Amino acid sequence: MKVSLFVLLTGLSCLFFVEGRIQWKPVTKKPTGKDGPCNLPPDTGLCKASIPKFYFNSTVRKCLIFTYGGCGGNENNFASEHECKQRCSKKMECKPAVCNMPPAVGPCKASIPRLYYNSTVNQCLEFRYGGCGGNGNNFDSKQKCKEHCGKKQVCNATTSNTTEKPEVCEMPRQAGPCKAYMPRYYFNRVLKRCLQFIYGGCRGNENNFESKLECEKKCARKELWKPAPSQPTGKPIACSLPPVTGNCKYSKETDSCRISKQKGKPCTGKLNLATALWYFDTSYEKCKKYEYWKCGGNMTMFSSCSECVNTCRTHMKSLQVCTKEKLPK
Repeated sequence: MKVSLFVLLTGLSCLFFVEGRIQWKPVTKKPTGKDGPCNLPPDTGLCKASIPKFYFNSTVRKCLIFTYGGCGGNENNFASEHECKQRCSKKMECKPAVCNMPPAVGPCKASIPRLYYNSTVNQCLEFRYGGCGGNGNNFDSKQKCKEHCGKKQVCNATTSNTTEKPEVCEMPRQAGPCKAYMPRYYFNRVLKRCLQFIYGGCRGNENNFESKLECEKKCARKELWKPAPSQPTGKPIACSLPPVTGNCKYSKETDSCRISKQKGKPCTGKLNLATALWYFDTSYEKCKKYEYWKCGGNMTMFSSCSECVNTCRTHMKSLQVCTKEKLPK
């Protein structure tokens, strides 16, 4: 049966013209599920409108704005921030922050079977781990995964300022798949500064703040360079070959060493200065120095040659020796 024309009338039903006859088809939201609407991810739905709505983010435990398409979606969808808080910001069941993180393969190339907790289906599922980097949602047995993430804890959404994990500040910026134009701020863990970016209005991640001040309160004073993350057992996740002693500095951003170099444009105003930083040149497979203008540019930036080499050494044919500074042994 051929549908010749489709017209959206409301968020609850659609009108179809099928072979000259009018037919109605209801478009309903997905069922809430046993955990209630507050644990569901934001869902833009099936339609293409651009309606500002609020959803409850169970990771940071607060109500955030997103763009709703107008039909379908799920029940984690509120007309106002007040309505969202009334429903979700009181005492609710939640899981540790790592249990809401997506599976992260990491920058290395191994293929190790591991398990991660999928907070959408509330199950421990298998994925292939690269051997280094990644995040804490990484378990070597189903039992450990269930012990860490299967049991819910009671938490209060209003206390998110003191309980938010520093992992949020280490996440890469994500505009999301939607097409809105919303200026936001994210914390750049290389420059250790809050920078502006354009958010599309849906999905993305928690490294997304409405103001520079809010971003700085959460992230600017945190020490972000740490050893590779540990599993709940306390055993560190292995770093990549060739072996490196000491702290393994890794990049969570997929293929960060292979992003094309774009310096950006000179800024307007009095402080029109370039910063000397380092980037990985994919053509020569080595780290190079360049002047980075603070307005624009999209490459991964490193504050020193050794930091660049430590992060991108697995992409090099031979290990680069930095001049004028000593590489960590």
